[in-house]
Amino acid sequence: MIVHKLKALKAKYFERWLSKRMPAVEHITLNRSNTFIFPSRFGGMLLATCLVMFLIGTNYQNNLILLLVFFLLSFMVTCLLFSYQNLSGLNLTAVASDDQFTDQTSIFRLRVNAKKGDAQQTQYFFKNSTSNINSVVDQQSVQLFAKSTQRGWFKPGRVTVQSYYPFGLFKVWTYLDFGFSCLIYPAPLENKLQNITLSGKETAIGGHQKKVGFDTFNHLKPFQQGESLKSIAWKQVAQGKGFFTKQFEQEIGGDVYLSLSALKGVSLEDKLAMLTYQVINYQQQGVRYGLDLGQVVIKVDTGASHQTTCLRAIALYGLNNA
Repeated sequence: MIVHKLKALKAKYFERWLSKRMPAVEHITLNRSNTFIFPSRFGGMLLATCLVMFLIGTNYQNNLILLLVFFLLSFMVTCLLFSYQNLSGLNLTAVASDDQFTDQTSIFRLRVNAKKGDAQQTQYFFKNSTSNINSVVDQQSVQLFAKSTQRGWFKPGRVTVQSYYPFGLFKVWTYLDFGFSCLIYPAPLENKLQNITLSGKETAIGGHQKKVGFDTFNHLKPFQQGESLKSIAWKQVAQGKGFFTKQFEQEIGGDVYLSLSALKGVSLEDKLAMLTYQVINYQQQGVRYGLDLGQVVIKVDTGASHQTTCLRAIALYGLNNA
């Protein structure tokens, strides 16, 4: 218990020190003021070996052993310089991140510009990793991955940039705060769309008054992220035609309002997940819809911006960071 408290206290003060030394920025150039360098485990073992060999050489007055020790130490000093120069001058710029759903991997991007050539054997990952995949690196950009299980604003924290170049004798690293954040929507929960409130305004679609539903098959649409796997047209997938979802329709009386209070018998998070599914479903069908969350009411509309407005309102419902 005491050990855990000491570790937590140490991490707290270290994070406070980092915040003062390297505050959140959108762009940074690595130099000696924001990078750390220390012998790696392999480098430490080599130093210990040199120490033992030095003691043996001086004890037995063996010049060959001493020459080997001095050669190894000079080699380590040379590697120290190359290790620092590998990351020195590296320019990193944060790119705005897209919204995502819970339990799905969010992507955070960095633009990379190295003045002295490509940084060799460089690794990028979040200091507090939450994903099985850390990053994908190419010459001009880095994609970092993180995952959140809770809706709302997700801040993955500081990015660790490290390298063991050239021979693994030294570790050069830094902890950078780019202020990364993205909004996490509830994962869509498929439901029967039973909480709609019709506005009374008749809307004709294709010459008939219809809405999204489960009565009659209508057509196929390209599969989009967030849709249920149950609605995928697996026959088309087996024929090599790609991924499509089956779209159904049923009679309607007009525009619809999605109401949080109309959903009964489930938890708040499930209600929000069901509303998320409904927003996506109606948007795909081109149906005009509104959203009633009690204190937040969004008027009937349609379009990508309207969908984003509704999903963001759902994601931030009842949260202090709204």
